[in-house]
Amino acid sequence: MHPLGYSPRIEWKNLRVTAGAAYYTKGVIGLSRLLLTDEARLRSTLVHEFAHLLAISRHGRKAAGHGEAWRKAMRDLGAEPEVYHRYPETKRNQRRQQVTYACAKCKAVITRSRRLPRKGRYVHAGCGGAIRVQGVVRLTARPPQTPLGDDA
Repeated sequence: MHPLGYSPRIEWKNLRVTAGAAYYTKGVIGLSRLLLTDEARLRSTLVHEFAHLLAISRHGRKAAGHGEAWRKAMRDLGAEPEVYHRYPETKRNQRRQQVTYACAKCKAVITRSRRLPRKGRYVHAGCGGAIRVQGVVRLTARPPQTPLGDDA
């Protein structure tokens, strides 16, 4: 019998700062394809996130987080209960795109790092003219599919 009562699913994500995340309501462990670049990082992050699922399986939602239930689960899995990873983060806070908008009335150009939500209507603060998207330029390369060459 599996210790959780189910087999958690693994999902590779484009997490830039967080090495992994346990989504206990879905039974999923999310792993960063950007930070987990070797087997040691992968192993320690998997154990860390599995310990979250194990603690919640044993003690319910009150065990979410890095409390005593999680620390015990880490020790039971043969690992030191360290809360934070110490991997160098090279992608943190880098602009990934540049979005250019133009005012339909005064032709002013506005640049942003993120798109404005699509359902809203936006006006230029200077003249009240409607703002329209002119273009999106990607500033960083897309991340590789998986860090170790395996497809999850």
